[in-house]
Amino acid sequence: MGPGEIGAEFARHRIDDFGKPQSAFTVCAFWYVNALAAVGRLDEAREHFARLLERRNPLGLLSEDIDPATGELWGNFPQTYSMVGIITSALRLSRSWEEAS
Repeated sequence: MGPGEIGAEFARHRIDDFGKPQSAFTVCAFWYVNALAAVGRLDEAREHFARLLERRNPLGLLSEDIDPATGELWGNFPQTYSMVGIITSALRLSRSWEEAS
């Protein structure tokens, strides 16, 4: 995955009734951020999280899918799962109350 791109490896299916997916399922990209953080790869998780945040529209919303090559938002919009992904990843990457004081 190149800088600034959302990886095609976050496709919901490898192949379905419509053929090979051409977009990445946004919530899967946030699950990846959470997984990286869970295994202690916090810098990498924050980089992926920042790239995902760059894909939001001017109102801060995300769609169901993101075109890996262009970053264009595809699918259902706005997508609740994608927004929950932002929240869970932000919580995972934030410092605890104890650390903040």
